Amino acid sequence: MSDPFVIVQEDVTASFDQAKTLLVSWRKLSGKRRSPQEENEYQFMTDEVYSTANSINTDLDELQETIDVAREAPEDYGLSLAQISERQSFVDTGRKALEEMRRALAQPISKAKAKVKAGGGATDERRKQNEHHTVEFNHHQVQQQVLMEQQDEHLDAMLDTVRNLHGIAGTMNTELDDQAILLDDMDDLVDRTQSKLTAARNTVNKFLRDQNNSSLRVILILFVVILVLIVLIIFT
Repeated sequence: MSDPFVIVQEDVTASFDQAKTLLVSWRKLSGKRRSPQEENEYQFMTDEVYSTANSINTDLDELQETIDVAREAPEDYGLSLAQISERQSFVDTGRKALEEMRRALAQPISKAKAKVKAGGGATDERRKQNEHHTVEFNHHQVQQQVLMEQQDEHLDAMLDTVRNLHGIAGTMNTELDDQAILLDDMDDLVDRTQSKLTAARNTVNKFLRDQNNSSLRVILILFVVILVLIVLIIFT
């Protein structure tokens, strides 16, 4: 069975490669005066880079969630502490790379503001579009952070419930073990009593065969019946 972390990790790596390729072309267009066709291409690339960055950010959040869950009980997922640390390192490195990408996307906005102050040629529309992308990206990050905090609270509640159930199951198992011991002792007692009754019955039968006195035979029979009744009263 494939490891879900590895699958998402491969997707993140592929998305970073795609984003790097887009950034190279994006930087070339962002650093020069663009024709109308190039402007359309620039805006398309900008949207693609932001979309890819948002997708990477979502995947990194999912990877972090799996790490947090696995860290609670690594043996349940067949992971060692070194493997968990390696996975955490991948997520941390990815977040740093994502932050660098965000700063790179924000640079043209600063340059555009400087050009406007100096009488440069960046248009207000382009500046507003770049600022809109930056605000949208930051808003998405805030939403993801809030979602992660809510999910962490749900996971903590689930872990507390699992721990409680584990404790209850342990208590029930101990009680069942105690009951099994008592039943074994009762079985031994019944077996011993049955053996004694069988021996007494055999002795009485032998005695009855050896005696011809009918009155004595009746007395012995009554004795056995009384003995059996006593035993039944004791064990019921």
